[in-house]
Amino acid sequence: MNTQNTNTSYSVATGGDAFLVLIQGRATYTTCRAFGEFLEAAPQSGRRVLIIDLKNCASIDSTVLGLIAGAATDFRKISGEIYLQNASGRIRDVITNLGLPELLTLLPEGESHPAATALLNLKMEEKSAAPACNGTILQAHETLMAANPENIARFKDVVAFMREDLGKNL
Repeated sequence: MNTQNTNTSYSVATGGDAFLVLIQGRATYTTCRAFGEFLEAAPQSGRRVLIIDLKNCASIDSTVLGLIAGAATDFRKISGEIYLQNASGRIRDVITNLGLPELLTLLPEGESHPAATALLNLKMEEKSAAPACNGTILQAHETLMAANPENIARFKDVVAFMREDLGKNL
């Protein structure tokens, strides 16, 4: 893996009706390209459960949370669900403040999804940690704004900047 932050990784295991994703390190726009591509494709896999384990996630930014929010919307369309487990402290606060529990299930601290234990014993496939493109960053923030009206004030400047930047680079 060739990244700016070699401590960041996204590992995936699949089994039955579920995916398990382990996020290790700092989940940021500088490391989420393959993870975003995985999240886009996951709802078409036929699996209806996506468990994201944040136990070893040091921090997570709004781009990654926006990608997860978009995937949660897509999973709901197929009667699926995303579960976040082992989120604690600041990460849990950010997830809650952005209104994501309206789109997905944020498991209580210390609680894991029943399928997670079995999936942990399977071979994990690592996703590369490469930067997201500007279009992905823009889409992730627009998703967060749509998820919670309070997020409009939080991200309107980022979205305006990204729209202007993308317009100049077309």
